[in-house]
This record gives sequence, C-alpha cells and structure tokens, in this order.
Amino acid sequence: MPSSPSLSSSTAPTPDPLRVLESLLNSAYAKAKVWGVAYLILQATLFVVGVVAIFVPRVSVSYPWCALPLALVGVGITARAGRYKGMAEQLKRQHEYVAGLGHPPVKRILANLRMELPSELAPKLDELLREGITYSSDKPFGPIRVLENLCESAWFSQHLAGFCASCLRAIFVLTLSVAIVLLLLSAITLSGSPVGIGAAKCVSATLLFLISVGTLRFWLSYHAFSRKSEQTESEASRLLAGSEPDLCDTQRLLAEYQLARASAPLIPTWAWMLLRKRLNKNWALRTIRN
Repeated sequence: MPSSPSLSSSTAPTPDPLRVLESLLNSAYAKAKVWGVAYLILQATLFVVGVVAIFVPRVSVSYPWCALPLALVGVGITARAGRYKGMAEQLKRQHEYVAGLGHPPVKRILANLRMELPSELAPKLDELLREGITYSSDKPFGPIRVLENLCESAWFSQHLAGFCASCLRAIFVLTLSVAIVLLLLSAITLSGSPVGIGAAKCVSATLLFLISVGTLRFWLSYHAFSRKSEQTESEASRLLAGSEPDLCDTQRLLAEYQLARASAPLIPTWAWMLLRKRLNKNWALRTIRN
C-alpha cells in the first residue's frame, strides 16, 4: 500500500548523515578485509593440496580438476574484495571533504550504499575503527583544516604501512632463506633419492606460494605507500608553515594522497589495534605547540 511507507518514514527517527557515513565507511573496509582474508585462505588451501599431491599419486590425478574451479572462485573473491574496497574509498573521500571543508554528506550515495551494506559492525569494533577516522584539528572548515587532517592521516598511514611492510619483509626473507637452505641440503645429502626430489618439489611449491599470494608485491606496495604518506605529510606541513594555503594546492595534495591510498593494500585491523595507543601518544607529542 502506498500510504504505509510514508507513514513509517514519518515516524522513524532521522539518522545522522555523518554517523551513517562513518558506519558505512567502517563496514565497507571491514568487508573488503574479510574477502581479502578469504582469498589468502583459498590460496593457502591450494598450496597445501598441491604439496599433498606431490606425495600422494591419487591426489595428483584429481588435483587439476579441483585447482581450476578453486582458481575461478579466487577470481570472484578478488573481485568482491575490490568492490568493497572501492565503496570504502568512495566513502573515505567523502568523509575527508566533510571533515575538512564541511561539505554535507551526499545522502543519495549514502542511501544506495546502505542498501548494499545493510549489516552493521559490532558496536565495539565500530567504535574502535571510528578512532581511525576522527581528526584532532580544531580549525574552522577550510584549506588549513584540510591540511591538518591530511597531516594526521598521512602520518598515521606512514607508520601503519611501514609496520606492515616490515612484517612482510621479515616473513618473506625468513621463508625464502629457510627454503633455499632446505633446497641446498636436499641437493647435497639427498640428491637423486625420492625424498630429495620430494623435498625439492616442496621448496619450489613454497616459493611459488610466496609469489602467488603476493607477499613480495604487498611488501613493496606497503613500503611505497609509507614513503608516499611521509612525502604527503611533509608537503602538507610545508604548506601550513607558509602563508594562507591555496585551495588548489590543498586539493591537489589531497587527491594525490587519496590516489596513493586507493592503490595500496588495506591496513589490517589487527595492526591498528596493536599500534593505535602508541600512535595516538606520539601524535599528541608531535602536535604540541611551543
């Protein structure tokens, strides 16, 4: 009946657009990370099954028939993760303009994305992630506030992405070193034997696994984003130290940072949980005025 929707909408409480924007932003990032983890689990499953296929002939015959469908599933998962990340980045850009320039959220976009992201995060997780999109600047809306928010965002991203890059570098170097040592030992002591051949195959599969899940690519991407964030924070600080910052320069710098963030891997939630207190403490030290 036509009258029912209008009646229910008139009696329903009006949601706060900014609150909705922040909830949708956190939800989209969380879903993108979930699908990203699902892809890693799928890749790990393919790796384990591939290692088993080396030693079990029966599995070796059926492995190609399982690997192809799972690989296609992986493509779908990757597309799903990319879709949610695209939503999150769209919302993040809108939130930055709301927080820096006072632009009201685009309610049409919020309504559409709220239909696609109907489930909300648990209150504790939502509040935890909300800390990461809360800025400390108290300046009026305008270029100065945008630059101060950009300094804060880039500073946090620099250290979070640098931490992720360090973790992946350690994993890659350690795994690669162990694999090479095992490969050399098997070549020296077990050369020509079935055990030696199997060990060599396992090492080769491990190296392929590191490449397939993008360990090296993610390491380099996190490192590049960390360096770009450092440059952005330095440039924003320079603009703030000068005369009245130009809005065009501010928009350009913000757009460059947004582009770098969109092309970088997502920062894991566990990294934020692990470092947030230390980051907040040192950011407070950085912003102390003499």
